[in-house]
Amino acid sequence: MIIGLVFLALGIWQLWITKRSFSNLRNKGNEATSPFVMFSLWSSLVMAIIFLVIAYNAIVGNFGF
Repeated sequence: MIIGLVFLALGIWQLWITKRSFSNLRNKGNEATSPFVMFSLWSSLVMAIIFLVIAYNAIVGNFGF
């Protein structure tokens, strides 16, 4: 249960940071912005989803074993 809450907090925080980074990139990005920043935002979103899935499984108690 505690591990689920920790992963839930990590997932929510990761989503918030990803949204904030994307908004900052959209407003202040220019030609000097690295093209690889979208890959980092995508991987950040994937990590947030993974954290949320782990949190759900830990809270519900379903790890598929």
